[in-house]
Amino acid sequence: MITIIQATNRPDSNTEYISRLVQDMVTAAYSGHVGYVSMTELPPEILFCDPYEESSMPKKLIAIQDQLMIPASHFIWIIPEYNGSFPGVVKLFIDALSVRSYEETFQFKKSAIIGITSGRSGNIRGMDHLASILMHMKCIIYPRMLPISRILEQIDDRGQLTSDQTMKTLDAHVRGFLEFYTTPILH
Repeated sequence: MITIIQATNRPDSNTEYISRLVQDMVTAAYSGHVGYVSMTELPPEILFCDPYEESSMPKKLIAIQDQLMIPASHFIWIIPEYNGSFPGVVKLFIDALSVRSYEETFQFKKSAIIGITSGRSGNIRGMDHLASILMHMKCIIYPRMLPISRILEQIDDRGQLTSDQTMKTLDAHVRGFLEFYTTPILH
């Protein structure tokens, strides 16, 4: 199973559009199950649970972990740039999931990272920050992180990607990650 993680809780975002496009690309090229987690669907009580107490985890978060994170062997993180990094809700999500079934959720799972920004950097710093955290969680990072810059110039008012070059680059990235998917990891 490959789980795609849409990493902003901002509704109707460009990150959501790109994440759904990536989901379609993965579904078309991969015969296994494709999961999807959106930070917009996290339960609000995630803000108030004790980060060190499994019994305080919201039931909806446990369901996300049990159905979409633990069964996945691979993750694709689509992260927008927020203040030179990625949204804090993603760190909160990772921290909350680390309270229970930590190894089953993260250890030795391959992760691709796609950065999105309205500026010119493609969220390179945010991708590095997330990669560092995921490596600490014992994930294996796909070495070709993909920065997508100037997203506002590449999406129309219906949320459709208009850049053929970015579409080709995304497709190549997904296909490269699927090849990485089949590479065995010794542990």
